[in-house]
Amino acid sequence: MNKLIRVLYILFCLQGGIFLLVFPWLRLWESHTLLVQYPVVRPLMMNNFFRGAVSGLGIVNVVIGSIEVMNLGRKRDLK
Repeated sequence: MNKLIRVLYILFCLQGGIFLLVFPWLRLWESHTLLVQYPVVRPLMMNNFFRGAVSGLGIVNVVIGSIEVMNLGRKRDLK
């Protein structure tokens, strides 16, 4: 059961990381619901530095997932 939870965590990290890495640079980012409901937020969300920061979080998630993949095969003593 513990290994299943770790695999799900790895998939969550990798999938979320890839999403955060790619999504800010798609056209859908420019027209999603937050920008329609709150036009005041639009300048921040359209700023390339903000998009880069979101992509940076994606890179961090992908790195965490990759580290967990490498550690998945190792046996650890939890004592």
